[in-house]
Amino acid sequence: MPKRDIKGMILLIVIGVIIVVVILSTAILRIIANQLRLTHHQVSRIQAQYAAKAGVVYALERLRRNEVGWTGSGKYVKTMCKSGCDINEISLPDSIQQVDITVYDRATGISGARKVSAKATYTYTP
Repeated sequence: MPKRDIKGMILLIVIGVIIVVVILSTAILRIIANQLRLTHHQVSRIQAQYAAKAGVVYALERLRRNEVGWTGSGKYVKTMCKSGCDINEISLPDSIQQVDITVYDRATGISGARKVSAKATYTYTP
């Protein structure tokens, strides 16, 4: 085989290896970017879950203390957010828009107790 043919084959092999490396690195970078996005979304969901639980605990504590505006009959709906709501909580994470806390009328829960629920509204910003 002439020397020129060997150089041409080596050049094709090197170009092929470079193409394979570029394709693999692109795939790996795409997988890493997707994992980062999914992880950030999961963190936002967990923060919303714990914000809703905090809203329930807040309502139960207000009811336990018999604070005015929470102990009468009827259904109460309060909104918790960073500012401009019924309950201002500056320590809420940035992903949490608001937490809607609902205290239902008497005898709506188990054994005649009040039912308390909370719903957190959150945003996912990549």
